[in-house]
Amino acid sequence: MSNLKEQSKNIIPNIQTVQSFQKHGLVDWLQEERIPLATNLKLNFLKVRQVLVKIATNKLIRQKEEIRKQIEELSKQQEELTQEEDELRKRKELESLSEKEVKLKKTESYNVVVLSKDLSPLDKELNLSEVKFVKRLRHNGHILAPIDLRHYGYPVEGYLGEGSVSIYKHRFKRRNQSNYSTRCLLEHVCIRCARPFHVDGSGEYFTKENCIYHWGKFKERFTCCGGEKDSEGCERNKLHVWNGIIDGDNGPYKDFLCTQPRPGKSDVEAKVYALDCEMCYTGRGLEVARVSLVGYDGQVVYDHFVKPICEVVDYCTRFSGVTARDLCKNQNKNLKTFAEVQKDLLQLIDADTILIGHSMENDLRVLKIVHKTVVDTADEFPHPLGFPYRHSLKNLAKEYLKRDIQCGNNGHDSVEDSRACLELIMWKVNKLIKLNINISTSKNM
Repeated sequence: MSNLKEQSKNIIPNIQTVQSFQKHGLVDWLQEERIPLATNLKLNFLKVRQVLVKIATNKLIRQKEEIRKQIEELSKQQEELTQEEDELRKRKELESLSEKEVKLKKTESYNVVVLSKDLSPLDKELNLSEVKFVKRLRHNGHILAPIDLRHYGYPVEGYLGEGSVSIYKHRFKRRNQSNYSTRCLLEHVCIRCARPFHVDGSGEYFTKENCIYHWGKFKERFTCCGGEKDSEGCERNKLHVWNGIIDGDNGPYKDFLCTQPRPGKSDVEAKVYALDCEMCYTGRGLEVARVSLVGYDGQVVYDHFVKPICEVVDYCTRFSGVTARDLCKNQNKNLKTFAEVQKDLLQLIDADTILIGHSMENDLRVLKIVHKTVVDTADEFPHPLGFPYRHSLKNLAKEYLKRDIQCGNNGHDSVEDSRACLELIMWKVNKLIKLNINISTSKNM
């Protein structure tokens, strides 16, 4: 019995040792096996994520390609629509003109249809030579006096010192004009919506916001859309605009040119032209976009589109008839620079040439030309309420010439407007001639 007890005591520690050994070995084995298992799981998870990312990327690439194709398709449709609109506009222009007055011709320099009008002569209607017509304009007081030139806002020479030019603008309240007053040279008030905005002398805009306005006049309701006085504007432009001058004295300007005296003056060389410009808005205000000069016989002497100095912010096509195509050098090979037009006009016009126009201070201002021998239809046919109220050229032509002008939907025609101004002055000169004949006849009786 004693031997059995001793053997059992010896066995128990051996069993505990084995159990302890087995226990520790199992833990080590489990630990050794768990590490690669976790790593494999992570690797598999990352591989799955990588596959999913590739699938998502390929899907986005396919979507991008589809969107690109849709954009190309829309661009083609837009180009087709633009071409259709241009063709429709041309058709309307052709339909609005008489077949007898229009000849169609293709020119290599200008890749569009050019309309060449057979204009009826005007000098035969008055039955006066150009020299006699000039004499009557001078002797009967039709030419504006120097004080009137400044009063109406024409560019005048030497008012603020030798070699300088100034322009005076009357202060009168505009439609819907706010009480806002400018504080610095960069601040201006939009002539359409009366909101203040900032633009520097080079024409760069600092205030870049849309202009919402009514383009029609207010007569109980706006003529453009029938809206009430405080209604939101029916037209939208990408930027605000101003006319380039402020109330009061403007200047002194150093970039204006003066017409030069004619060498060897004689009545034979005396000339009379009718002038009209179409304008567009840039950061510097109004700039000339087209200029037309008509001779005493009513025929076109000069007619060119002009590339503005600054970037155009509004072509004013509704009124000017000028489009982006007209002022694009690639599409209009006959487009001239502003300097070229100035040079051409000063070769045609000397200081003694009589220029006829309607509110021509605006035309000479955008042309940056000082000219003193001017006959203005706005002064010859004054408004009953006095300046600054003025009759429109359209209304004057309707009343005195019994003819409608500016009737198309494509804006004004500067050649048509120039001829209308010339005809109005001829009508008035002819009326004075008949009046003098009647007076002399009554005296003789």
